[in-house]
Amino acid sequence: MAATSPSGVRSRSPLPAPIAEWQRFRRALEDEDLPAAVLDLDALEHNARVVLGALRPGQRLRIASKSIRVPAVLERLHALGRGQFVGLMTWSAFETRALAERGFDDLLLAYPIARPNEAAVLADLAAAGTTVAVVVDSVDQARLLGVAAAAKDTHVRVCLDVDVSLRPIGGRAHFGVRRSPIRDVETAIRVAEAVERQPGLRLVGLMAYEAQVAGIREHNPGSRHLDAIRRLIKRQSVPLAAARRAEIAAALEARGHHMEIVNGGGTGSLGSTPNDSTVTEVTAGSGFFCPHLFDHYEGLPLRPAAFFALAVSRRSDPDHITCFGGGYPASGPAGGDRLPQVHLPPGLEPLDLEGFGEVQTPFRVASDCPPLQLGDPIICRHAKAGELAERFARLLLLRGEVVEDHVATYRGLGWSFG
Repeated sequence: MAATSPSGVRSRSPLPAPIAEWQRFRRALEDEDLPAAVLDLDALEHNARVVLGALRPGQRLRIASKSIRVPAVLERLHALGRGQFVGLMTWSAFETRALAERGFDDLLLAYPIARPNEAAVLADLAAAGTTVAVVVDSVDQARLLGVAAAAKDTHVRVCLDVDVSLRPIGGRAHFGVRRSPIRDVETAIRVAEAVERQPGLRLVGLMAYEAQVAGIREHNPGSRHLDAIRRLIKRQSVPLAAARRAEIAAALEARGHHMEIVNGGGTGSLGSTPNDSTVTEVTAGSGFFCPHLFDHYEGLPLRPAAFFALAVSRRSDPDHITCFGGGYPASGPAGGDRLPQVHLPPGLEPLDLEGFGEVQTPFRVASDCPPLQLGDPIICRHAKAGELAERFARLLLLRGEVVEDHVATYRGLGWSFG
C-alpha cells in the first residue's frame, strides 16, 4: 500500500525490517559464490564492545581461537580491543604453533597435551621466545612436558586446570564438564609438586572454567519448564567457582608461585566471572559471532554476526523451495538446538523429515515469505561459532551492502587440528 508523505506525494511504504535486511544481504551477495560464510562487521564490532564492556578495571580478555578460526578476524579483534585483549586461548599444540608462526603471541593452550610430539612443540615455542603457557591437571602431563623442556634446555610455563563443576549429593550429581580431577587444594598441591620437580617447568597460574554457568542459558525455548532449575544451578555455581579459584590460587602463592594468570569464564558467564576479584583475565569467543545458541542469555545484548548463505536451487511445488548445501550441525549433545536456523528471509522452515541436508536443504514456504527467485540467498545461522569455519575456505567480510574482503579460514589455510 502506498503512503502519503508530508508534501502530499504518494510514496511506497517501507519494507518490513526483516525483509529489508534480507534484501541488503541479497544485494551484497549478488556476485558471490554460494554457499558462503559471511561476517557482518558492524555486528562484530558491536559484540566486541559488549564483551569488553563486561570487564572490570585491570582485567583483560583472552580470545578463544576455537570460536573464531579465522586469523584475519583474530587480528581485527585485537585491533578493536585497544590493549584490553591479552592474547589467545588455543586448543591444540599444533594450532598454537601455527598461530605463533603467523605472529600471534601470549598463547594459552587450554587443553592438556598427551603425547611427546605435542610436548616438543610447546618446548620449541618456548625456546624460540614465544610467550606460551599450557594447562596441566596430572603428574603424568607435567612429567611429559618436563622431559621435552629439558631436551630443548628451555622453560615451559604451565597453569593448573581446576575443575569448578557443581557436584551436589556427595558428587553423585555432576553439573559442568568432566575434565580435570583438580577440585581441591590437596590435589592442586600434588600436581604443583610434580611441576616443581621438573627443572624445565614454571607454574604461572591456573584456569578454572565454570561451564555450567557459561554454557547454560537462562531461557530455553524448547524446555522452559527446566529454566528455574538451570538458574538455580548457575546461582550455586558462581560462588563455588570464585571460592575455589581464590583458595587454590592462595595455596599456590603460598608455595612461592606468582599467579600471573587466573583465567575463568566464557561468553555465557560475562555477567559473573568479571566480578571475581581473583580473576586476572576472562575468556570469550562465541560472543563475537553470536551463533543462535547465544540468543537466550540474560544481560547479553549481542547481535548475530556470523552467517552462511545458501542459494535457492529448485522449487518442487509452490509451498517448498530447495537450497544447495546447509548440512552444518554443531557439536555437543544431539538435538534440534544443534541444527542451523534460518535467519532471513522470514517465512521459511526446514522439514522435519529431511532437516538441513548433506547436499541440499528443502524449506517450507509460509505466506510471510517474500517472493524468491532461483539463486536468491537464504541466510542461516550456525548453532556454534568457530565450527562454521570448518565448512568454508573463506569468510566474506560484509559492511552494509559491500563485501569488503574475503579472508581465509583455518580450512582455507589448510589447517586441521581435530
